[in-house]
Amino acid sequence: MLLYHLSVVLFNSYVIWYDQQYVELPSDAENTTLFKGRGNYLTMWCLALQTIYFGTAVLNDIIGTNATAPKNPPLIRRVKDIVFSSAFTLALYVFATFWGLYLIDEDLILPAHIQEVLPNWINHGMHTTIVPFIILELLLTNRNYPTRKVGLSVTLLINFTYVFWIHYLYFTQGTWVYPFLDLMNWSTRILFCCTSSIIGVLFYILGENIHYIVTPKKKLSVNGSKRD
Repeated sequence: MLLYHLSVVLFNSYVIWYDQQYVELPSDAENTTLFKGRGNYLTMWCLALQTIYFGTAVLNDIIGTNATAPKNPPLIRRVKDIVFSSAFTLALYVFATFWGLYLIDEDLILPAHIQEVLPNWINHGMHTTIVPFIILELLLTNRNYPTRKVGLSVTLLINFTYVFWIHYLYFTQGTWVYPFLDLMNWSTRILFCCTSSIIGVLFYILGENIHYIVTPKKKLSVNGSKRD
């Protein structure tokens, strides 16, 4: 799987590089955050996490192990398996929310003035290909899923950090990252954030259960105990 993992790393890296070098969104001049303002969006967080995961998988292919259920997996294998659980969850969440909102009203998530300057292949590289890449990884490679306590803790930490980040941006810059948040009052925004977190948990459990369906013999977590 080394070639596959390396190919995904190169593709995702090229998407990020091309976006940073050649795509100038209308708001770029006003943004002072990292990645020309792309760091404001969960899309970039997700793409970065996918790249980190597949990069870790490359290292594991070279210096770790891809055995079905090693009794004492090396550190790189343990890290890879934990990162996978969060990468899978975030990929499904970004795909579902982006295209779900796009189908409801594309201006809520991808206004016309952005579509004019954002190449379609970049858009799909950020919001579409992340899912088939991570699903193929789930179906074709070996991993020991972390305990639910560990996996969900890491995933929810990413979730809560991003929620904090977009609120920090609002209170410091006076605008919401996503236009649809402007249409909500505070009660609705809180409900949206809570619902999003619940959906993320459900996606996590989905990935965990698919793992145990396609690899029924791998009932042990990375630390050798059954899942919580």
